[in-house]
Amino acid sequence: MGPGSMTSRLLSCLETFRDKVNQHPRLRSLLKGWDRVVLVESSDSGAAYCMPFAASEIAEVSPPREHPGTIIRVRAPEQMLCKVFSGELNPATAFLNGELQVFADDRDQVKLDAITLVLWD
Repeated sequence: MGPGSMTSRLLSCLETFRDKVNQHPRLRSLLKGWDRVVLVESSDSGAAYCMPFAASEIAEVSPPREHPGTIIRVRAPEQMLCKVFSGELNPATAFLNGELQVFADDRDQVKLDAITLVLWD
């Protein structure tokens, strides 16, 4: 599998994650007032995508560009990112094992953990 196909897989994983978040009724209230941009970066392929959270949903998955407000960076090898965003791997476990880096303040990290708990409980 070439690097282009991995990147397509990561984009597909992130778009599926966006759709699940946006369709989950409990997440609407959890995300209320939480306007952040999650920048997902692959440490091996260099692929990167932005997921802006606004109005209680993820607006889109797009290549990185300037966004106002708080940016949360999530970084790992591409296959690991796909596992985390598909629910195959618990992000808290990956983070504690040093396999996933999250650059955010404590409150935002707790919010990310809550999103995944609600989504894949």
